Amino acid sequence: MTTPGVKAQMPKNVRLALVGVWVQAVLNVVAGFLLLAVVSDAVDHGQDEGTGLLRFVAVLSLLIAGVLLLCGVFARTRSNGIRVTVIVIEALSLLSSVVGLLEGGGVGVVPGIVLPLVVLRGAASAEARNWFDK
Repeated sequence: MTTPGVKAQMPKNVRLALVGVWVQAVLNVVAGFLLLAVVSDAVDHGQDEGTGLLRFVAVLSLLIAGVLLLCGVFARTRSNGIRVTVIVIEALSLLSSVVGLLEGGGVGVVPGIVLPLVVLRGAASAEARNWFDK
């Protein structure tokens, strides 16, 4: 129990998870804009057939980045919905990376597995449940 006027200290593993959320959000923004640049280049060269899926993935990456950025910004409100949103996004990201690895993605997919695992570990911990359950 905290005394009035004293802010509770965010647990270390929750801070680490939030750093992972910020890193992943920035990486999704970069990936989204790179994919949009590839689509734009293909369209400029008359090769726009089949770019719909790539455009969808780019926009999805940007939307996920936006949600993660909002979760990072509003984490201090200690709303449990933020923790649940992060867990869902990270679980989907982990699943996507594992599928990519099984399809022959190689060593390049490993960071896409490690980062969500670190974030999930922090967001699903007992300390995170207590922190976000004001």
